[in-house]
Amino acid sequence: MPAIDSSRAPKVSVVTPVHNGAEFLGACLESVFASDYPEFEVIVVDDASTDGSASVAAQFPVRLISSTHRRGAAAARNTGAETARGDILFFLDADILIQPGTLRAIAAEFANDPAVSALFGSYGTHTVPANFFSRYKNLVHHFTHQNSSVEASTFCSGFGAIRREAFEGMRGFDPDFRYLEDIELGYRMMRAGIRIRLRKDLQFTHCKRYSFSSLIRSDVAGRAIPWTRLMLARGVFRNDLNTRWNNVLSVPVAFLLLLCPVFFRHAWAAAALSIVFLALNAKFLSLTYREGGPRFALASSLMCWFSYLYSGLGVAAGALSHGFSRTRALFRPAARVIDA
Repeated sequence: MPAIDSSRAPKVSVVTPVHNGAEFLGACLESVFASDYPEFEVIVVDDASTDGSASVAAQFPVRLISSTHRRGAAAARNTGAETARGDILFFLDADILIQPGTLRAIAAEFANDPAVSALFGSYGTHTVPANFFSRYKNLVHHFTHQNSSVEASTFCSGFGAIRREAFEGMRGFDPDFRYLEDIELGYRMMRAGIRIRLRKDLQFTHCKRYSFSSLIRSDVAGRAIPWTRLMLARGVFRNDLNTRWNNVLSVPVAFLLLLCPVFFRHAWAAAALSIVFLALNAKFLSLTYREGGPRFALASSLMCWFSYLYSGLGVAAGALSHGFSRTRALFRPAARVIDA
């Protein structure tokens, strides 16, 4: 258990936005109130839910803020942060479960290291939904966090903490971003010289349920397209997270495998490309074998290959969208300045 000087123990404000998340919100809040660190408060911001999320939250000693119309997770988090009383803001999604020692570890990190202004943890290997697509995607998240740099250039709003003054200095999340608002905030913090730490030992249980279609929709519309646009707009390219060199190289290899029957008539070409692809993703696929056995690993290999195909198309769409926006901006008439 991390040591913390009681005279410097910061209060942690847990801010949880929720939109139709009643299925797991209760379990999320139960995990928070099972914490062994007493200096915390919980603020739940109900973003116009229609499934009884507010009723679930009302069963716990939380401060509940309800919106009459949906504004998005970024705006909901900002609203919660505005009413928070804590020194540390801990943003926690409604489908995440924490450990009893999580809040204590977060408080100790900030109390004992003044140089760190923000931190986030990692998904654990376990997820509550038992279907293949949920387990597969959860392991992708876990593997990505466990193999990324501890000196982060992004932020994770699903389970990320930040000093109040740093958050206010950045003016919070940009509500115009409906996807990747945490990544965008992380880029701004990095440019401002704010230090963000990835704590791989702080692991969380993700309860999100994925189907085949929702996984693809999330990866393409929620990540590949907007993240590509964001990276191009901000000029941020790092060998980290989902953009490590082996991930980047896997995209053309995946497409070459797809086109093998058309351009490469020999079986050796497909075999060679398959070996290259497996080598590029060997560490991740080894994890799927350890967690699910040979059948799960085989299915994960196929899904991994397919994910590079549709993610590659998403990256191309994001790049084209960014280029189109830049071109349109060049021909947009400049606003006239009218003297008073």
